[in-house]
Amino acid sequence: MKGLQNKTVVLTGALGGIARAVIHAFDHYDVNFILMDVVPEDREFLDSLKSRAHYFQADIASPDVMDAVTEQALQLYPQVDFIIHAAGLYKHIELSDLSFEHWNHQININLNANYYLIKSFLPALSEQSAIVNISSIAGHQGSIAHTAYATAKGGVIALTKSLAIELAPRTRVNTVSPGLIDTAMMQGMSDEKRQGMIQTTPLKRLGQPEEIAEVITFLCSSSASYITGENIHVNGGLYRD
Repeated sequence: MKGLQNKTVVLTGALGGIARAVIHAFDHYDVNFILMDVVPEDREFLDSLKSRAHYFQADIASPDVMDAVTEQALQLYPQVDFIIHAAGLYKHIELSDLSFEHWNHQININLNANYYLIKSFLPALSEQSAIVNISSIAGHQGSIAHTAYATAKGGVIALTKSLAIELAPRTRVNTVSPGLIDTAMMQGMSDEKRQGMIQTTPLKRLGQPEEIAEVITFLCSSSASYITGENIHVNGGLYRD
């Protein structure tokens, strides 16, 4: 794709299934990676990349931690071209069991961290930069026993629309909303529930992380230079907006 070569990419949730696919997609373009996740680094994975990758083990739901990571990252690369927030927390908790602490934790990771991330790197965003936020089908149609998650992901869509106006014309801001994707989240389900969900999807299969990654790289590329404030559904036809 056009306009991706030698750019600097900030990516959260970097060791998750979708994020790893995004990293592989960008790695073809010899980029600079600023990678963040709460888990220890995967040295084997990072060493397999041809691009330059700097990994920060950090809880970016904390503004103080985000400020510290940003300061270190901008010493490495004072200009940022793409921001992708792939960190997320998806927990099955019915409303009767959803404590205020659980609610806040999910809102912090799935929505507030998105705000912290963008605000922290805002002064470093280059001309013709791009931000891709990751929402979810749950943010559009809701989800039983995932109220906090769905609420946060709905907020991500509103955040995207607002920032697309405010940050234009320097920075484009878009959202990708995955459906049922073959990651650890789906793999943890029982076979019965998994198959039941697949049968409700018109394409009759789970999506692959690479299919999300291709849409994200497209939205960052100059091929999407006139697209901002949009949401792209990647869900096999499960939800049609």
